[in-house]
Amino acid sequence: MNTFRKLAIAAALAAITAASPAVAQVKCYDFSGLPVGSKYHIGDTVNARHSTITFQPYTNSGNPVGGAVNFAEAMQSRIAGGAPPEMAMKTLTVNIVPIQPVTKMRVRLAQSITPTGGYGISNFEVNGERHEGPSFDSANGKRLGGAEFSTSFSNPNGNWHVGTLELRAKPGGEIKSFSIGGHTWRLDEMCLGK
Repeated sequence: MNTFRKLAIAAALAAITAASPAVAQVKCYDFSGLPVGSKYHIGDTVNARHSTITFQPYTNSGNPVGGAVNFAEAMQSRIAGGAPPEMAMKTLTVNIVPIQPVTKMRVRLAQSITPTGGYGISNFEVNGERHEGPSFDSANGKRLGGAEFSTSFSNPNGNWHVGTLELRAKPGGEIKSFSIGGHTWRLDEMCLGK
């Protein structure tokens, strides 16, 4: 192939690349870097590479619940649907602050079903705006802090309500912080993106 033709092909490829839309960047964290058995309490943090996770009190009607029993532990289980390990939590809320603001996020969750078939109150926060709901799935279609929730949950066995929760910022908006909490629940595969 002559030099002129090589240059022409290189120029054409550069033009196509420049005209292509940018690929959205998504970064995920799955807790695989934490030793199984690692325990966390209110005020502790985890560097999730794409964000900082801070463990906060779980609330019911705005009041902290649980006291000394609030904890999180990296467990070799896969109740939330991701690969082990996952984070198991009891009466705890996690606050996720991306290193840079994002426009979307997705997490795998599992919420324990009580013997009467209900759930503990769920805590939600987006960009400082807070809400309590009857379950993680109750957030579906809700708008909070300039973002909208989308959920998909099922009950694959008698003890856990399992699914995904997605959050998307309104056009032109950003997600600068997100919190979710529950009574007895699991968290895995947090994915953040633009």
